[in-house]
Amino acid sequence: MKKILILLSAVFLFSSLQAQTPKANEAEKLMERISKRYKAFKSMKADFVYTIENKQQKSQEKQKGNILVKGNKFKLDIANQLIICDNKTMWTYSREVNEVQVTNYSPKEGAIRMDDIFTMYGKGFIYKTVENKKENGKDLSIIELTPKDKKKKFFKIKVTVDKTNQSIVSSQVFDKTGTTHTYLVSNQVPNLKFDDNQFVFDSKKYPGVEIIDLR
Repeated sequence: MKKILILLSAVFLFSSLQAQTPKANEAEKLMERISKRYKAFKSMKADFVYTIENKQQKSQEKQKGNILVKGNKFKLDIANQLIICDNKTMWTYSREVNEVQVTNYSPKEGAIRMDDIFTMYGKGFIYKTVENKKENGKDLSIIELTPKDKKKKFFKIKVTVDKTNQSIVSSQVFDKTGTTHTYLVSNQVPNLKFDDNQFVFDSKKYPGVEIIDLR
């Protein structure tokens, strides 16, 4: 579940940190514009590719996924796992074992709210613009975030943003085990109309599903 929380925040990652240098000022202004744009969305759909790589162990794994967000409701589909939340209840469904765990949705215990997606990395970081480049016709900026709290499990985050349309293109989380988590985001479509029933688990669609109610 912790990986899912990291993933959700990474998909829409931006920061409103205090600037430290001229480059940081540039990064801060850019992220504030992105913040304003994403906060104006009532809903969003996005596809992504999640890659986990450890060069020391010579291992790499890729997973495709997608996410729907409406207010504080979300539906995340990745790696044979479906996580649905209607802002009161969270359903975590495993396709491999045809089992769903039902829990209360509690932002205080680490569950994701729409506002959290935008502000999770809003404090406690030093950040700077490390590169500006053009790629495939896009005007890109790479922003590096370093946590002030050295007890964090990760030591650096890199976010690539498209300055033209002010959107997140990708993010990389570097943890202390030598593993890099990369999230490449595509097909971001805002303000789609989603029925509320899309954010409720319908057991009728999963014949024979085992329901484990942990509430």
